[in-house]
Amino acid sequence: MKYIYGQAKKGRKTYFYVKDSETGQIEPQCTRYLKHKVMQNRAHNTILRIARILPYYMDFLYDRDLTLSSVASMKFAEQSEHFYDFLMYVKSGSHTGSYKEVKNNTANSYLQAVFGLYNFLHRNGEVPFLSVLDDRNFSYVTPVGTTVSSSFLTYDGYLKKNEHNARIATKEDVQKILAACNNNRDKLLLMLLEETGLRIGEALGIRYTEDIDYEKKRIFVRYRDVNQNRAYAKNAEERYMKISDALFSLLNVYLSENADLFEKTDYLFIVLHGKTRGTPLTANTFYSSLETIGRRCGLHVTNHMLRHYFADERRKANWAIVEISKALGHKNIATTENYLHVSPREIEDAQDLYLKKATEGVNISDFL
Repeated sequence: MKYIYGQAKKGRKTYFYVKDSETGQIEPQCTRYLKHKVMQNRAHNTILRIARILPYYMDFLYDRDLTLSSVASMKFAEQSEHFYDFLMYVKSGSHTGSYKEVKNNTANSYLQAVFGLYNFLHRNGEVPFLSVLDDRNFSYVTPVGTTVSSSFLTYDGYLKKNEHNARIATKEDVQKILAACNNNRDKLLLMLLEETGLRIGEALGIRYTEDIDYEKKRIFVRYRDVNQNRAYAKNAEERYMKISDALFSLLNVYLSENADLFEKTDYLFIVLHGKTRGTPLTANTFYSSLETIGRRCGLHVTNHMLRHYFADERRKANWAIVEISKALGHKNIATTENYLHVSPREIEDAQDLYLKKATEGVNISDFL
């Protein structure tokens, strides 16, 4: 490859760059874009993924004697052909030299990353707006009658999406999973994922001293880039979710029974046994616990399964898609069609109503 990516740490932040592997010179436009993503507080893994993709596109341009500016200045038909060729280039596996065909969704995601670069350069006044993109408007009427409008970029040339085969847990599955837990930490964490739809990084970053409103029974998601267990919220926006009385009671039991360990840490989820007892729980340790729980209950258990369960249950409870999107902390338009400003109060009211219906007749002793 002529172009490669790298990373460098400055203070607490990690920055990414793209450079010419032959001359060692930094490619300025890609590198400025990657710095912009860091300054937006986007997730480390998200920026890393973009940094890995951009050199493939820069190689694609170099092999065709093109530049970012020349592509942005093309007429519609020529530009359409160019980006279709790049999709096929990735789809066929030519970008890696393996020539192993990749899924349509993967090829589409590569092109989305490239469009992000062009959009940044356009907003920075460096290139024209791409003629293949459409700037469309979207309006939504909230439950209180206010109309919210937003705009987003669309592209009609993406490959047909592959079917998403992720298994969504059923209520019976969730009961089996909780019954297979042999400690209250795992029960609390899995119930929290099921009840709030949090990402695992968001859950493991919770501080019991700062992120829990014990009076109103709310859990807050706060962005931090210094977590000891490297568990990070994906986006910088703060949000919160109400939790049920059952989950709140379990939370207090868990804190009480491990009071000696919590004297030395403010992380909610910690290691309970062994040499690292009392230290913040890491994602890898959590995944190992999920494998053990899965073997006990005869299910393939993942945190994504519970996140999907959360979304599906709220859809059945007639939550609007924008409310589900806000609750899940989605940022990208491709994830939930649009990212709209739904007030925390609307989410809290909807969650409160759902919890009242869902937990009627629940015996708290079943969870303790």
